[in-house]
Amino acid sequence: MGSETKSFMMNRRTLLQGAAATAGGLLLASGERAAAQGAASKIVAWETGYLGFFFFVVLQEALKRKVESLGLEFVGKDANGDANAQVNDWNSLLLQKPRYLISDALDSELLIPLAKKATSLGVPLGMVDTVLTGGEVAASVTFDNKQSGVMAAEKTAELLTKKHGSPKGSVLNNYGSLTAVALRDRKDGFEDTLKSKYPNIEIISRPQNNQHEQALAVVSATLRERPDLDAIHMPTDIFVVDARKALETQKRLFPVGHEKHIILTSIDASPNALEWVKAGEIDADIAQDPIAYVEIVVDLLEEYTLKGKPVPTGPYENKKYFWEKGTIADSPCGPLLTIPPYFLTKENADDPRHWANVVTQVWKMQQNAG
Repeated sequence: MGSETKSFMMNRRTLLQGAAATAGGLLLASGERAAAQGAASKIVAWETGYLGFFFFVVLQEALKRKVESLGLEFVGKDANGDANAQVNDWNSLLLQKPRYLISDALDSELLIPLAKKATSLGVPLGMVDTVLTGGEVAASVTFDNKQSGVMAAEKTAELLTKKHGSPKGSVLNNYGSLTAVALRDRKDGFEDTLKSKYPNIEIISRPQNNQHEQALAVVSATLRERPDLDAIHMPTDIFVVDARKALETQKRLFPVGHEKHIILTSIDASPNALEWVKAGEIDADIAQDPIAYVEIVVDLLEEYTLKGKPVPTGPYENKKYFWEKGTIADSPCGPLLTIPPYFLTKENADDPRHWANVVTQVWKMQQNAG
């Protein structure tokens, strides 16, 4: 990471790992085999669920740039939203015996057997964004999806209280595909918080299955059915464009502060969202960091896994990124760095470390739609 400020503070479990020779023998052996296999190849394999959405284009671009900076070769595949195609892509990429395989899961359970296959082939595995719920993964990086849902719920309750004098009213949660643990956690965080703390807020919970057409249809239908609708929550900025289109078509798109404004919250902090926040066109947007995901998972694989060492658990700090501090913990799929969510606001929107600013101002990429 060059001059970046970074520190790992090993916890007691990590320090004891080295001494647990008998219990950890098999894992160490597989790690050493993965290190030997991976280090022999210069190919870094990447498999993404979607390239039709800008967020995933950025994930891939960030990885390509990182790989090229290390003098390695990038090879990638796109499942185009098809979980079975992603399985086939993984099998194809593993046959190439890459240095390691990095991926973003469409189905957090379906790929677990292939994670075990990767281990048996000596190919280290890194997961980003939507991780697996099991299997042996060398390193995973995501953010606290459940907490992002909690934050969106609390912000919605706060704004409804401001509107009605108490936390009451109605909100559409147009949630995404639940095969992905990230979207499951966002839905749970949002809806569980409202149900448990704000019983007078009605939740209209309807899916869009990660499809623009469905998102537009659901929001449009809900607006027609509920002229009294107070708020809309989208689980990702990808589909805010559909919510805005539905609101605009029905002449119900008004800026924040207007008496007819419908509260709108989302998650991602994409370049579009950054402009909406600055213009007062969205009430709240919660940031994750796709650039950090892939850059850090490569660092962990190179610095630890390929050297036959376990990824250390404990606090993680890196001032290159706006969030600066996270935590690496044991998880059912192995060591997992969880990045904390935060609100993108008018006050912090110009910070050059936001991924939206990096891709538009440094990489000169443009986001047209979702």
